[in-house]
Amino acid sequence: MDPLSAQLYSFGIVLLAGVNLGLFFDLFRVIRGLLRPGRFSTPLLDLLFGALITPVLILYLILANWGELRGYVLIGLALGFFFYRLILSSMIIAVLLWLVDLIRRLLNLVVTAALWLGSLPVLVYQEARFHYAHRRKALPKVGRLWKLRPRLRWRK
Repeated sequence: MDPLSAQLYSFGIVLLAGVNLGLFFDLFRVIRGLLRPGRFSTPLLDLLFGALITPVLILYLILANWGELRGYVLIGLALGFFFYRLILSSMIIAVLLWLVDLIRRLLNLVVTAALWLGSLPVLVYQEARFHYAHRRKALPKVGRLWKLRPRLRWRK
C-alpha cells in the first residue's frame, strides 16, 4: 500500500487533470460557439474534442499513479471539473471571448491597412491620369503662355 503522501499527490494530480479538462472544455465551447456547427459537423467536433483530450488525460494518469484507473481517479476528475466549472469557468470564458474579439479587431485593422496600402498606388495613378486629361480644359490660357512665339516686326 502506498503512503498517504503518495495518495494525496496522486489525488492532487487527478484534481488538476479535472481542472485542465474543464479548461479544454471551455475552450471547445468558445470555438464551437464561433463556428456554429451544423447537425452533421457537431458529432465530428465532439469526436475531435475526445481525441484531443484523451492523450492529455492519459499523461495525467501516468504522472499521477502510473496509469492505474481506480475509483478515486474518477472521483478526482469529477471534483476537479466541478470546482473548475463552479469557480473559474465564467471568468475563463469571458477572457477567451475578449481574446477572440481582440484578435478579430486586430485582423480587421491589418486587412483594412493592407487594402488601403494596396489601393493607394491605384488612387495616385487615377488622380494623375484625371488631372492630366483635364488640365487643358481647366487652364486653357496657361498652355498658350508657355509657348514661345517670336515677335517679328512684320507680324503684329
